[in-house]
Amino acid sequence: MLCGLAESLTVNFPWGSLLRGVLGHDDAVLAGVARLLAPGARASVLVSVVPRDGVSPMPAGEALAAAYARHGLALLEARAATPAEVAASGSSWAKRLRAGTARPVAFLSVQAPAGGRRGVSPRRG
Repeated sequence: MLCGLAESLTVNFPWGSLLRGVLGHDDAVLAGVARLLAPGARASVLVSVVPRDGVSPMPAGEALAAAYARHGLALLEARAATPAEVAASGSSWAKRLRAGTARPVAFLSVQAPAGGRRGVSPRRG
């Protein structure tokens, strides 16, 4: 029996290594995110990156999908976030960044396979 796995995961405006991971630039972090998800679970990510952040830019959809696929995850959506999605995040960091107005915000939706086989060992409870 699997335990301790998320049925859903939300990541709003990450920075540092988590930002690099969700952008597909850090495989170790992205592998950790993949291990958090229960079979069939979805993750949603709001991310904002501009050149002055000192982080590699948002990859093209195909490159992002390939990065997630390396960890057994399907990229369902990669698009501009709506103002309503940014507001619904309730993120004070988004407000400070003026995310969605002064800087772009991307919405990513990712799903773990229903069978739970991602090349990682399931946790046992």
